[in-house]
Amino acid sequence: MKKLKKLAVMAMLTIIAAGTGNMAVSADNGAEEPEFFLETDKAEYSGDESITETFRIQNTVQSSITGIKIQGSIPQGYKEDGEKTEGEKWNREIKEVKAGAEAEITVCLAKEKTKENQDPSVTEPPQKGKEPAKSVAPQGKGDAAKPGNKPFKNDSVKTGDSNQVSVWIVLVLVSLGVVAFCVKKKKGKGLLTFILIAAAAGSCLGGMETSVKAEERELAERTAEVTKRIWVNGEEMMLKAEIFYKVEKESENSTDLSLEGYTLKWEENFDGTELDRSNWNVELHNPGWVNAELQSYEDSAENIYVKDGELVLKAVKKVDESGDVSYTSGRINTQKKQDYKYGMFEAKIKVPEGKGFLPAFWMMPTDENLYGQWPKCGEIDIMEVLGDKTDTAHGTLHFGEPHTQDQGTYVLEEGDFSDEYHVFSCEWEPGKIRFYVDGKLYHTAQRWFSKKEGFGEVAYPAPYDQPFYMILNLAVGGSWVGYPDDSTAFDENAEMHVDYVRVYQKDSYDENVTKPDPEEVDLREPDASGNYCINGDFSSAEDLNDNKDWEFLLAGAGDAEAFITDNRICIKTKNPGDLDYSVQLVQAGLPIEYGKKYKFSFDAWAAQERTIFTGITAPDHNFGRYLQDTKAELKTEKSHYEYFFDMRSESDANGRIEFNLGNQGSAADVYITNVRLEQVGEAEVPDDKKTVLPDGNYVYNGAFQEGSSRMDYWEVQEGADAVVTNENNVRRLKVTAPVGTSADKPVLISQRELGMVGGTSYALSFTAEGDVNKHLGVQVAGESLEPARLIGQENNYTYKFTITEESRDRDLIFFIEEPGTFYLDNVRIVEDELIKNGSFDAGFAGYEFYKDQSADASAVVDSLKEANAADFTIGDTGDQAWKIQLKQNNVELEEGQWYRLTLDAKSSMERDIMFAIQRDGSADDNWDPYSGEKIVKLEQEYQSFRLEFQMTKPTDLRSILSISMGAVNGIRITEPHQIVIDNINLEKIDEPDEPDITPPVVPTPEEELIVQGDFSEDNGVWEKYIFDPEYGTMQITDGKFICEVKNPGTEEWHLQLKQHNLFLEKGAVYEVTMRIQSSASRTVKWALLSQSYEWYGGEELELTEEEEKQVCYTFTVDKESDPSIDFVLSMGKTGDIVPESVIEVDDISIIKK
Repeated sequence: MKKLKKLAVMAMLTIIAAGTGNMAVSADNGAEEPEFFLETDKAEYSGDESITETFRIQNTVQSSITGIKIQGSIPQGYKEDGEKTEGEKWNREIKEVKAGAEAEITVCLAKEKTKENQDPSVTEPPQKGKEPAKSVAPQGKGDAAKPGNKPFKNDSVKTGDSNQVSVWIVLVLVSLGVVAFCVKKKKGKGLLTFILIAAAAGSCLGGMETSVKAEERELAERTAEVTKRIWVNGEEMMLKAEIFYKVEKESENSTDLSLEGYTLKWEENFDGTELDRSNWNVELHNPGWVNAELQSYEDSAENIYVKDGELVLKAVKKVDESGDVSYTSGRINTQKKQDYKYGMFEAKIKVPEGKGFLPAFWMMPTDENLYGQWPKCGEIDIMEVLGDKTDTAHGTLHFGEPHTQDQGTYVLEEGDFSDEYHVFSCEWEPGKIRFYVDGKLYHTAQRWFSKKEGFGEVAYPAPYDQPFYMILNLAVGGSWVGYPDDSTAFDENAEMHVDYVRVYQKDSYDENVTKPDPEEVDLREPDASGNYCINGDFSSAEDLNDNKDWEFLLAGAGDAEAFITDNRICIKTKNPGDLDYSVQLVQAGLPIEYGKKYKFSFDAWAAQERTIFTGITAPDHNFGRYLQDTKAELKTEKSHYEYFFDMRSESDANGRIEFNLGNQGSAADVYITNVRLEQVGEAEVPDDKKTVLPDGNYVYNGAFQEGSSRMDYWEVQEGADAVVTNENNVRRLKVTAPVGTSADKPVLISQRELGMVGGTSYALSFTAEGDVNKHLGVQVAGESLEPARLIGQENNYTYKFTITEESRDRDLIFFIEEPGTFYLDNVRIVEDELIKNGSFDAGFAGYEFYKDQSADASAVVDSLKEANAADFTIGDTGDQAWKIQLKQNNVELEEGQWYRLTLDAKSSMERDIMFAIQRDGSADDNWDPYSGEKIVKLEQEYQSFRLEFQMTKPTDLRSILSISMGAVNGIRITEPHQIVIDNINLEKIDEPDEPDITPPVVPTPEEELIVQGDFSEDNGVWEKYIFDPEYGTMQITDGKFICEVKNPGTEEWHLQLKQHNLFLEKGAVYEVTMRIQSSASRTVKWALLSQSYEWYGGEELELTEEEEKQVCYTFTVDKESDPSIDFVLSMGKTGDIVPESVIEVDDISIIKK
């Protein structure tokens, strides 16, 4: 009986297997779609000319597309030449276009012969885009208006045969009945055996049938649309073609990702009970560290924990006793623990849902300094999902200078990323980075670059040719994702769950890849008057919210309306918001061609005098500026404005006009008309003569990493084998001198016509390697220097030389006079000066001019009125000293050495500037001024200024000279003026008898540290800082300091009183006193801070309405002595609710006890 039952079970299983044998699922070919193009024989036609259209298909799909039907629009007044048309469309069909193939058709539209030819009209609304237009067939969510992904009902090809399935169903039912009868009667062992054999055979036959039929895949219907803009008799016309076609339908189990050739290198399954810190680092950062985010990243089990085989990063909302809200969250990385160069990186993640959440799985380079800090170093964002759009994932590359990004987007057809786990993958190979969701490819990036401003482009595929590490984090709020609101739920909802992280790599990678050629850019023609701006005279009352032509946009609390009437646009503002672009009028789709000069002009006026900002930007290139943001002063009567710019970037079919009306202290109505963008000639070609580079080096590509071969600007004599090595991102020139090399037949390595100047002393340095006792000859500017004796390993070599006024030779030559292998790297020629190009004879070479967006300034080297001097035209200083700066990097300061910094300066109006040599705080925000900060008052004639100091900190070869011309001492200047600076020099000196600032004088007991603490006069000693002029006013009057707080801002430091450069001595005791009162009860804070914001002392003061508070605070300094301490009194947002108030302060005193 038991044997019979076993046999019956086997029979039933076999029958069921046979019955289901035809249910095989075949894989899809991928997510890519064909590309369609609509082209015409020209862009402009006369009224009687025929229009020839060419429709072209490029099949980029890995399988054929079939059943292609094309319907094209016929403009009014035209007909298809020689054809009978149906309605106002022409029709064509293409049976099939195989994978990788192209096909095209041509249609001729002739002018109808009527008594009166009708004027051509626009048959479709104008659309922005490249010409010829390119359209990728829609797929997935977001294309609800189109039938994409819908299978044909009548003629779809299906896998298998329905009659065969019916037969098998009958067979299965009958067989199961027989089996049951046999088991019940304990008979039929032979019959069961027969059924078992027959079922197995049937299963095999069915499988054979399936394997054949599986090649016939189900098809899906897709649609696409493509347009082309032309002009007839100067009138704009839009041609359109609609495409209907069939493509293999995507299977639910399809995948574009293959791990063939890959080996699993590392995985983290979070199997333990806590985070494995041998693989992960926990990052700690304060709120606002990047991207205006709200959270602080904490090392806390509340924010980071491992449970049930998964990692949880949790955002926590906290509300303190006073009602202040704060957020904490978690961020971890694998830096210097799991770093990889190339590979497949993936993680299985479930994200939180809610406005303000931004979970991310991403990568950064292990050594951010290889190509320069972000974004030059590169960034790979494998997954970012905005908390209020959890059906959409983004994969992005950040790179370049200027900052550029390449982003792809994946939208789920159903569900979202917060409902269940999804796998996010990035396949990184030399020259190609692919992004996947659940194995489906949705974006491929290939065109990127790494470049510092003023230098050549680093060899491709930099910056993505160096080790990167992985990061997992959950941010709360930020400039991109927005901020939590009442709908945002925390607790368990605010969790990012990670099931696993895996890294796969191939055995080897070929890094010998070539950067793809630039994509061809098709630029539309202007209208008959030469204007590229559409409806620039506002003759058409268009929809300003349809994403076409003129668009009116609001952001950052902006509240306004715009309408077109009487050939002008009127913008009425209720709230100008807190951003320049809070109220914005734009037009994109402007073609801007490389190498051309453009004029941008418009007429404008306002109900009251006010300012607006305007410019031409690049939306497809991270909103770079072709015409820099320019302030226009509007009057109450119509005025004409025009600006010129040269296009020195790659051609762009999608430039954008911007008018920004936000955050400028006025809500007055603005009127604009006659907007024109015209091409007016050829751009000025920059002088291609070599000069000094921004880092002070006269040698181009001295680190051997620029150009496709990494040898740009260098020449190596023929006959020698010269390559640039690339071992673990270490690049050196390797020259193999052949047998026969001698003093008579040397191998020369040279760079010609450097930008050095006669009568100047220089320093040459380089590293070299070769066999012991071999030599590398050196000649510069015609002078032979002592050969470099090689020692068998890499060694540093330095020389000093002077070029005479008479010398015309500017070549650098290295020569090899014996066979062997030689290495050369890090070649530099710099002025033998601590400050490079202090005379500005080489223009701004070696300097960086910085202007914050909120300031208005420009800079030139004036050689007409001055003997080469830096000339700054300033319209608005902004609200902080650093918002306009002239800087020079890589200033070398040695510990213990005394220095004298001198410069000449003048101003068209009396005002202050500040200068210092300081630490480079770009990596950690520590801008310690080694020299102290010197504030000087400029007048209309040149004055010479001097700052003597001792470098008391460790040697720093990358210090920064900074000359600040913004709101020095907190004084914002909006009156136009000029500052001229010349003859900057830094020299080493012996300790002076009477030093200017340092070494600081150590205060004696009972000595007062505060200057003008009684506010007897306003002489610039006190800096009055207001983040936004609308936040309030500050003044020193009647022997006291008065601050009227109208708006406390969003941070406590948004209103501050400061005094700089106080000396606090380690171990000393100090007493701080002051008198302070407020017109309303509130809190203020005072503090003593180092330049890196290290806390030396301070307290929070609770003020009661109209009651004077006597402050007396004693503390002991437990940190290192510091001569650059700031006293700050913060009167901004020091609590949850801060009322309007008037704060009066007097008799501030700090005395060493």
